[in-house]
Amino acid sequence: MLVAVAQAVECDLVLTPARLSYINSAVSSEMTFMSDKRNTQTLKRYRIGEIPLLQAVSEQLGLKTLFHQYLPAHGNEKVPAAESLMLLIYNITSGRQPLYELRAWSASYDGRLFGWPCQIDETLFNDDRYGRALDKLYAVDRASLMTDLVLRLVQVSQLDLEQIHNDSTSVKTTGQMPGTTDEGLRFARGHSKDHRPDLKQIVFSLTLTSDGAVPIHFKTYSGNRTDDTTHIDTWCSVRSLAGKPDFLYVADCKVCTSRQLSYIVRHGGRVVTLLPQTWAEVGQFKDTLRDTTLTKRLLLRQPVPNTLGEKKESFYCFNGSYLTHKAGYTLHWIYTTEKRKRDRRQRDELLLRVERKLGELMGKLNTAKLKSPEQIRERVDKLLNKYHVIDFYHIVINPVQQSDTRQIGKGRPGKHTRYTTTLSTIYTLSWSRNRQALKREQRTDGVFPLLSTDASLSAKEALLAYKYQPRLEKRFQQLKSIHNVAPTLCKKVERVEAMMLLFFIALMIQSLIERSVRHSMRDNTIEAIPIYPEHRLAYHPTTAKIVDRFQEMSVSRLMQGNKLVNEFRDPLNDIQLSVLSLLGMGEADYWKSIK
Repeated sequence: MLVAVAQAVECDLVLTPARLSYINSAVSSEMTFMSDKRNTQTLKRYRIGEIPLLQAVSEQLGLKTLFHQYLPAHGNEKVPAAESLMLLIYNITSGRQPLYELRAWSASYDGRLFGWPCQIDETLFNDDRYGRALDKLYAVDRASLMTDLVLRLVQVSQLDLEQIHNDSTSVKTTGQMPGTTDEGLRFARGHSKDHRPDLKQIVFSLTLTSDGAVPIHFKTYSGNRTDDTTHIDTWCSVRSLAGKPDFLYVADCKVCTSRQLSYIVRHGGRVVTLLPQTWAEVGQFKDTLRDTTLTKRLLLRQPVPNTLGEKKESFYCFNGSYLTHKAGYTLHWIYTTEKRKRDRRQRDELLLRVERKLGELMGKLNTAKLKSPEQIRERVDKLLNKYHVIDFYHIVINPVQQSDTRQIGKGRPGKHTRYTTTLSTIYTLSWSRNRQALKREQRTDGVFPLLSTDASLSAKEALLAYKYQPRLEKRFQQLKSIHNVAPTLCKKVERVEAMMLLFFIALMIQSLIERSVRHSMRDNTIEAIPIYPEHRLAYHPTTAKIVDRFQEMSVSRLMQGNKLVNEFRDPLNDIQLSVLSLLGMGEADYWKSIK
């Protein structure tokens, strides 16, 4: 094979007889190489990579057909907008590059993958072409496009929509990013989940199903939009997709407002969420727990993540019937052993931070506005209230008398020199931890309340439903680390809004690949596959690691002028063939576009 010869992508290698002397065995014995320029042979290498895997999923969804339906080609277009958008989706799914780098990225692949000549004209796919394709996507009915795509997804993949999860994250940008779209989307400063309050952002709301964490809905909001105002819109959209209202809607505590809960319940919906700490029921239960020992029952015990089963986490539910005061929703008070450890560790770290702040405050006593006990007490209370630890400390402000003796008059001191002594009061600060209050507070460690609007749902069922919520955080992590959604690299907010649809589709494709591989592993009783470097095992393989196995797959073409002399394909190894099999593909399916 000529795989070892062509190591560089996008590299034309002139093969003279001297350079080819060591690879004659890899080439047909009938092939000769001449030093005459007219007979010079050139070896060109084109990437295949992970594109066939992504295309297989796209074909199942009918994605290209859908794009052509909503963005029909114009007669004067060299490349239809639908084709440009498909390339953008493949790029995002593989690991996003900026628009200005997509020209070289596109040209590195074998054009036959996309229905083009083998060598793609690099000038066709410049950043302007991708930008204009985004403009056209923004102009169409993207909501209907997404609905048609998701309905096709549910039908083809047989997705279970009985349990739905929703959450949101912020997508930051750099620069001013002025303007507002027709839908009212604009970049603004708000609560930054990237911990960058200095940057403008938009809010990306994502909804997925518990069947493989596959996304089924998204929406973007202005950067200053709060999560407690978005759930009614999201729930109504999912109800239209599911064709029924009684699916279980799981979200964080921002859905827990009287208006949102009452709307969903009134229209036949069911909700599981965390009860916010600001609700009176939380304070009342914890006050009872601090003073009374309550019984609880074991719900489940399972391995702690990332410990290979060496540690177990136990989940308990406190006995008794608990309801919210207003609407009478069911409350399940859950206690977990791992959360208890986290709560105690976090409290210890918080107390150390507060004590460092108190130490810094000591150095400022008796100066400026800290000269009286009242001023000092006010500043200390403000600090302790800020960290919610005022009950955990005994604070003592001690007066100390100090005298200052000075000479009366000028000159060198002598036996007749007179002195004056001035007495003044300064203050010192000391503190100690309230051991009794801390011991009482430890009784509440590891406890959190789950609210369920469905009284027939058991505590264990509600807990298992909510424990799937971290899968959303994993999707957000993939969105920001693999797909590089932020910072946004478009200059127009309209293009950003169109681009977010492509990010949603990329998340959908990668989640379908994960779901297919993991379901096949389960059905074939395969515990793990060796897709990590050094053939280390992956028990829950992700799409990022799966496509990494195919990154270097290429085809090499030996050309004599414009005539193809021979073509050499990189062989698929056992791991790659195994992954293809788990995806329901064979070697012929991988190479079918290369004819």
